[in-house]
Amino acid sequence: MDLSQITRTSSIILSLLLLLTSCEEKHVYQETKNMQGVWKKNAVQTFEFHVNDSTLNAVNLGFVFRNNKDYSYSNLYLFTKFIDPKGNEMIDTLQYYIANPDGSWIGKGMNTKEMLLVYRENLAVKDTGTYQLKVWHGMRTEELKGIEDISLIVDKTSENK
Repeated sequence: MDLSQITRTSSIILSLLLLLTSCEEKHVYQETKNMQGVWKKNAVQTFEFHVNDSTLNAVNLGFVFRNNKDYSYSNLYLFTKFIDPKGNEMIDTLQYYIANPDGSWIGKGMNTKEMLLVYRENLAVKDTGTYQLKVWHGMRTEELKGIEDISLIVDKTSENK
């Protein structure tokens, strides 16, 4: 092995080590609730995540929503209740468009479409403890067909990395 090969090999190894050690997991929490094709109106999905890092000031919250071809609507209404460790509540009504005006689905995938729905950016998490998010659909049907699952992802914000 000549000097140039050793240098190149060393550079590759150093680059891989830097890449592996500099990558920090940014998800604070991720959980999926399986609907198995039907989301009943009264089926509240509850997500709980624990914050034990007092240096964590804010988080980004998003849903990963997966639907199949049996979903009959171009939008999705969600009702949410976010509860902090002190019991303070924040209630929201959300609307997401999940299809284009021409009827084509937004998102990735063939038979099942998946898309990220932003819920809250830079949400303050001032207290350590358990945070809870309850979510249920707000569509005008008792059984919302075509829903595979919904996930909650809680990420650190760029200022917390």
